[in-house]
Amino acid sequence: MKTHHLRPGVFVAIALLAASAIVPCQSPAQQSGAPVDRYVQALVLVNGMPADRVRLDQLRTGAGIDGYLIRSASSLTPRLGGSRWWRAALIAPEYYSVNNSAIPFSINDGPVWAGRGTSTRALVGFRFEAGPLSVIAAPEFLNFDNKFFQLRDTIRFYSPPIIPERQGGGFVFPWYIAPYSIDLPMRFGARSIHRVDAGQSTAMITVRGAAFGVSNENQWWGPGIRNALILSNNAAGFPHIFIRTSRPWRTRLGSVEARLLAGGLTESKWFDTTQTNNLRSLSAFAFTFRPSIQKNLVLGAARSVFATNKDGWDRIPGRLFDAFAATGRPNNRPLADSSLTPGGRDQIYSLFGRWVFPEDGFETWVEWARTEFPLSLRDLLVAPNHTQGYTLGLQWTRTTPWRDATVRIQGEVTTVEQSATFRDRPVGSFYTSRRVIQGYTQRGEPLAAAIGPGASGQWLAADYMGSNWSLGAFAGRIRWNEDIHSTYGFPSYQGYCIHDVSVFPGVRASASSRFGYISADVTYGNRLNAFFQEQSGCIVRNSTLDIRNRTIAVTLGTFTPGKHR
Repeated sequence: MKTHHLRPGVFVAIALLAASAIVPCQSPAQQSGAPVDRYVQALVLVNGMPADRVRLDQLRTGAGIDGYLIRSASSLTPRLGGSRWWRAALIAPEYYSVNNSAIPFSINDGPVWAGRGTSTRALVGFRFEAGPLSVIAAPEFLNFDNKFFQLRDTIRFYSPPIIPERQGGGFVFPWYIAPYSIDLPMRFGARSIHRVDAGQSTAMITVRGAAFGVSNENQWWGPGIRNALILSNNAAGFPHIFIRTSRPWRTRLGSVEARLLAGGLTESKWFDTTQTNNLRSLSAFAFTFRPSIQKNLVLGAARSVFATNKDGWDRIPGRLFDAFAATGRPNNRPLADSSLTPGGRDQIYSLFGRWVFPEDGFETWVEWARTEFPLSLRDLLVAPNHTQGYTLGLQWTRTTPWRDATVRIQGEVTTVEQSATFRDRPVGSFYTSRRVIQGYTQRGEPLAAAIGPGASGQWLAADYMGSNWSLGAFAGRIRWNEDIHSTYGFPSYQGYCIHDVSVFPGVRASASSRFGYISADVTYGNRLNAFFQEQSGCIVRNSTLDIRNRTIAVTLGTFTPGKHR
């Protein structure tokens, strides 16, 4: 008999919420005078319901908008309370489960690979603080069914030949061999996966408004809610050292925050047969500025430089300042030249901003990125869109006159498809690289925008929100891997209609109490021309392969008394 792995998690969540509804307002510990939240506290991750509530509070009040555009769990989560020199607390557990019925669909879920079947993540741990020292030990326990699905339809599937050393055990995405190269397997092997990840762990020392340390936590840089162009939680976190501001630095002109890190990126097991290139370095720098004359406006910039590394982990700290180093233009080569030249650096940089209007319950944001610097001012003026990607978004809320509820609308548009300048000059493809052939990935997933290389996406959502619950609907569209059209010679009768597109409407809901919360969404996706599988041209019926996929995602978390939002 077929079982559904999500049901136990849902039942546990419902039981927790039901129990919290009937528990007295004070727990025994509170009744005896010991505050519970001193010993168990939630970790606010970069994405999810708690972070969303933080953003909503900023939108409603305009307060506390510092620190949100370059964030991580260790910077979002308040320090432990108490008057002792040392303090300790357990991290309130969080459980995440996602089930795909037909094909993988994995969006902004950190170390989770949401393949076909059920994938789960459990986060637990503890925190310790002593004077300037702060330690967050938050490992993540991962289990992925990673079930079989038909990678290739032998009738409809056309693809370039794959060289032996890049066949990836049969799981490689065949178009990303050359000239656009990236570590992006279609499936993570043929077996289920069980792994313990360092997760959102951090150890740091804070001195006079600055913090430095080591971490594995995810970063989210930029204002987007679905896609960040430099760093996001779409892939697993990576080990890194960092230096950052621990609080906004105030000046007469405004407040400034900054972050610099260097870490190591790991290749997936399904990329190539070479053992000497499994580790890459990444150095990234970001800063934000909130001007005194407009305190609801935050501007920022970021740059990430990733590079080949054959010298092992001991050389990674020495790459800290690569974020300020020159990279040249490694992808500025004609498409007719499909050779790869492994060795060296590549880059992505962005400018971004977020403007909040709390009186109107409205905010808007933008992020604009490029992979090449202009050659000159003339070059910038002639082709400012060369190698660009961008995100535009807005969010609006309005209180309703009944039940003290709020209506919210969100919208976001992201594209990292090749700019129109590909007609007259060489253009690479976002997140791929001729020089760093694994591209901008960690363990086989894109480090930044969830839509992946050479893609575009749109997102629209509406929610009805009470003080401790919400119900909403959403719709999205992603055009995957569109830049492949520039390199692969699809027949003319296919070329204009063989785009690989996902359309996915869905519903979502959440509920919370003093002791816990649950959020869930159900997505009904239809992937059209899946993986470019099309046989007989645009006007021939039944010549394409469309795959319908149902995704159910559930997050069960725990808030402690006094921390419920």
